[in-house]
Amino acid sequence: MNETEPLARCFEEPGRARRTRTIRLGAGGSAIEILAGADETGGLVSLYRWRMAPSSRGPSPHFHTTFGETFVVEEGEIDYFDGRTWRTLRPGDTAHAAAGDVHALRKEHAGTATLLMALAPGVRREEYFAELATADESDLGRLHEAHDNHFVDD
Repeated sequence: MNETEPLARCFEEPGRARRTRTIRLGAGGSAIEILAGADETGGLVSLYRWRMAPSSRGPSPHFHTTFGETFVVEEGEIDYFDGRTWRTLRPGDTAHAAAGDVHALRKEHAGTATLLMALAPGVRREEYFAELATADESDLGRLHEAHDNHFVDD
């Protein structure tokens, strides 16, 4: 056994085709693809792809107490707030917010954008994304609190 063997884990069943699950975020055309949930990675990471429609806005400044987020832009442009300043991320650019770090995303550029979101340790966000797609204004506070989203003033 070498040094890397204990870290090598396979969470996919042999012979079973991997099926990407998609959550539609309202009528605007945005969607979240679940690439690897916390259950599939033993809680190490959750991996999602956010396909943002032209009308997508993104979340205002917030933080999480139990996980960090890493964002990788695949296509389009996204503005990222690191708690101090906004900067534009383009394909291949990466941003990271550790647990407790204030961060935000917004899409003010025309067209679509796609970004990967890696959450570590892995948390189950599927229910949050699904509820967010149908929640009305009166449910948002409860929904955000239950899923470790703590919004702050701009």
